[in-house]
Amino acid sequence: MNHKYRHKAAFVATVLFLQGACFLPGLASAAGTVDTSQEEAAVRKAEQDLLVAQNNLIQAQRALIAKQRLALQQATGKSNSEISSSPSNIPIAVASSDGNKIRPYATAPVIRPVELPIETESVPEPLKPTILPGKQAVQNEATTAPAVKMPKTVNVADIQQMIVRNHGVLAREEKDIYTTEAAIPFTFTGFSRRESVDAVLDALRTVNGRATFFVTEGEMRKYEDAVRDVLRDGQELALCIYPKPTESVADICADIIRGKELLKTKYGVDTQLVKQFSGVVRKETQEAVAATGNRLVGARINAVRSHHKDYPSAEKILPEIFGVGVPSATRGGIINIRMDWYTKPDLAAELFLYIKRKKIDNIAYNAFGDVSSVNPANDSAYALRSIGDILADTSHLWTYPVPKDHYLPHLAMHPLISPQATHEQLVDILAGRYIGEHTVKEDRVIGFTAKDFEKLDLTGTIKTDEPVIFLTFDDWAYDNSINKLLYVLRKHHVPATFFILTHNMIYNPNLLRAIAMEGHDIGSHTNLHKPMATENEKGKEVPTESYEEYYTDVKTSYERLESVLGDLKWQDGSPVLTKMMRPPTLAISDMGTRVILENGFEYIVNGHTSTEDYAAPDLETEIKRIRDGLYYRGKVRKGAVFVMHMTDAAKYTAIALDIILTENEKKADGDPTKFRVGQLSQYLNGDYSQAKTEKQLRHERRKIKWWS
Repeated sequence: MNHKYRHKAAFVATVLFLQGACFLPGLASAAGTVDTSQEEAAVRKAEQDLLVAQNNLIQAQRALIAKQRLALQQATGKSNSEISSSPSNIPIAVASSDGNKIRPYATAPVIRPVELPIETESVPEPLKPTILPGKQAVQNEATTAPAVKMPKTVNVADIQQMIVRNHGVLAREEKDIYTTEAAIPFTFTGFSRRESVDAVLDALRTVNGRATFFVTEGEMRKYEDAVRDVLRDGQELALCIYPKPTESVADICADIIRGKELLKTKYGVDTQLVKQFSGVVRKETQEAVAATGNRLVGARINAVRSHHKDYPSAEKILPEIFGVGVPSATRGGIINIRMDWYTKPDLAAELFLYIKRKKIDNIAYNAFGDVSSVNPANDSAYALRSIGDILADTSHLWTYPVPKDHYLPHLAMHPLISPQATHEQLVDILAGRYIGEHTVKEDRVIGFTAKDFEKLDLTGTIKTDEPVIFLTFDDWAYDNSINKLLYVLRKHHVPATFFILTHNMIYNPNLLRAIAMEGHDIGSHTNLHKPMATENEKGKEVPTESYEEYYTDVKTSYERLESVLGDLKWQDGSPVLTKMMRPPTLAISDMGTRVILENGFEYIVNGHTSTEDYAAPDLETEIKRIRDGLYYRGKVRKGAVFVMHMTDAAKYTAIALDIILTENEKKADGDPTKFRVGQLSQYLNGDYSQAKTEKQLRHERRKIKWWS
C-alpha cells in the first residue's frame, strides 16, 4: 500500500476507535451507577494525542512536499507555479529500506546526499483548545515551502558545480591565526543596537586598535548607517551568516554568495572571511564555506555567554570567559565579543577595554625603567590587529602542524644505544653525552653507583676556554611571562635555549614558533614532566613511569616539537630544533637515560646553577643567585649552564637578567668579570663529548675521599 494511504487509513481507524469509545461511558451509566471519570479522562487524553499526531503528520507532509517541489524546481528550471499546475511531475515519496527515513525517488538530481531529519513540532498552546481532528484544513504547501533565495550572479547549477569540485572538503573553524606576529585579533558581531556599536568604535579609537566586524545580510540592509560608520573608522568588515538547522550545503552556499555580493555592491568590501553568528558549526556549513572558497572564522575566546546578559560589569564577566588559571591572551588567538547582547548598552566596549588591560597589557615588559608605552625601542607590547591585517603579513604566517614532507632530514632520530646494551656500555656512552649537576648523585638518582659517577661529569659546565655562559629556560607558560623573557633577550642580543614541556604547548604553538624565529635553541623537557626518579614517603627514590610509558613520553615530546619547528633551520642549514633533553627536576635513572638515548637524543643537559627562580622571594635574591653562578674567584665561570624557568612563578627572572646584562654591557673588554652569552647548539653539535679526559680521571681517583 502506498505510504500516503497507509497514513490516512491509520488516521480513520483511530478516529472510529475514539468515536466508539465515546459511547462506552453512556452505556455503562445506563446499566448502573458507574464512575466514568477515568474513562472521560482517557478520552480527553486520546483526543489530545490524536491532535498531536495529526499535526505531526501535517508538518511532515508539508516538509516532504516542499523538499520534493524544490528538488523538481532545481532539476527542471520551472517556477513554483508551473510545478503546482503539473502535479503529476512531483516525485512520490516511498519508505526507505531502513524503515525510518522518507526519501524521494531519484527523479531529480540531488545537490549533496545530505539526509535532513524531518522536524516534529507540538501543536502551539493557543491552538490546542480550538483545533479538533478533521476541523483544521491543510494549508497550501506551496505557500509554506522554504524557498532558497538565489544570488544574482549564480544559479543552482553553478552551486552544484562548486560543491562537486570541492570533493567534500570541510573548512576548518579557525580559532587561531597561525602567525608569529605579536598581535591579537578581536572580532565583533551584533549590529542591532547603535549605541553599542558606537561605544565599541570609541573604545578601539582610544587604544589605536583595529578589529574585524562580522555583519549579516539582514544587518547590512537594516543598519546601514552603523555598518558604514565601522568602515569610516577604518575597521574591517567581513560576512556573518546564520544558517538554519535544516539548510543544506547548497542553501548555505547561496547564503554566503548572496551576502558577499551585497557586501561588495553596497559597501565596496570584498572578503573571504566568514563567521557563523552563533551555535554549533555543522559540517554542512564547513563544506559550504570551503566550496565557496572562503575561510571559516571561529574564536579562541568567545565572550558571549547566555547568562551574562544582565551582568553589571566586565569585571564580573572576565574570570568566566578566561578562567582563573589563564593569565593572558595568546598570540594570534581570536577573541570574539557580541556588541548587542548585554542589557547594559556599553558593556561590550567595557569588556573589550577590560580584556586589553588585564589580559593583553600584562604581556608587555614594563620594568627596570623600561616601559613599553614610554620607550620607543620597547617593542614588547602586543598590537590589536584585524584578521585581514594579520593574514596580509605573510612573512609571519605559517602552517600548523608543519607538513611532514617539509621536515628537515637532519631531524631524523638515530638511536645512540641499543636496547641490549649493558649498564657499563650505557655509562660509557652517557659520559660523553651528559652535562650533569653537582647535587644529582646524592638524590634524584636510580640505578647509578658512586663508581659510575666517577666517569660522569657533574660540573654542569661546557668545556671552553672562553668567558662564555649559557642561559636555559624550562617548562612552558603563557605569553605574559615568556614574552617578557623574549624582549629582554632581544634587547641585549643574546641567545638562549628553551626546554619545552609539550603537553600544553599544543594550545599555543604560535608562541613556540616565535621563540625559535627570534634565534633561540629549542630542546625537549618531556611531554608530561614526569621525573625519572622521585622520593616516596619512605625516603626512597622510585620511578614515576615504566619503561614503555617513559619511552612514549619522550618520543611524543619530540614529535610535538617537530609539528611546530620541523621546517626551521639556521643559515648554516642546521635545524632550529635540537636533540637536547632537559630531564624534569634534573633527576636521572638507568632506565630513563637509556630511553632518551634510544630515542636518538644526543645530549642530556642539566647545568651548573639552578637559580630556583620559581621560589625566589624577591628580585634581590634572584640577582644574587645568578651572580653566584656567574663568577668563581673573581672571574667568569667559563661554560656555566644556568637552569631557569619561563613560568609565571619565576616572576623576577626577566628583570634580574635585564639588570645583569645591562651592567655587563657597561664593562670594558678585558674585564675578567665580563661574560658573553653563547648558543648551546653551537657547542653541543653532535661531535662534542663531555667525557672526562684520562688526566681528569686520574685526578678524580687521587682525590682524598672525606667521610660524610
